[in-house]
Amino acid sequence: MIKYDIRDSEEVKNLCDLATQICGIRKGSLAYKSRKEQYTIPRSVVAVIARKELKIHHDAIAKELNRDRCSIYHYEGKHEANYISYPKYREVFNSVYNAYSDIKKNKKIIKDPTEMINHLIHSGVRHSRRPTMQINIETNKFKIRIDTDFKDFSNNMDICHEVLKDYECKIYVKS
Repeated sequence: MIKYDIRDSEEVKNLCDLATQICGIRKGSLAYKSRKEQYTIPRSVVAVIARKELKIHHDAIAKELNRDRCSIYHYEGKHEANYISYPKYREVFNSVYNAYSDIKKNKKIIKDPTEMINHLIHSGVRHSRRPTMQINIETNKFKIRIDTDFKDFSNNMDICHEVLKDYECKIYVKS
């Protein structure tokens, strides 16, 4: 089973925006079909960071970059050789990676599951007595499950997404 974080596409878009800003190219241009170096290097860098750091699935990255998943496998496989032998690639990779790392350092961390559950309940998330779906939230230290039904699912997802946007975690859905 492929696990998709609800925020994967948003994370890739944010990485793309960061890379285009650093490289001085138009926002959204990494999805162009162009093979010009000014687009291919940052596109490859975004794919590698999304895979290695964020553990985002190839399909989700490919969708945002307007490529097929085989291209993402290619970028990932060529990363080490490009980094060693291609100075421009190395420069762009280091710049984007360092900027991404600075942003990641500013994300908040919830220390224990009770704190997260209380935070979500105070924000309006409701547990269901007869769940038909689950919202799973993972951090580096723990996982929690929110039992929900179809009636409350959209509202609970919106609340989780909004409340946890500044936190270091992943959100998955299981039906």
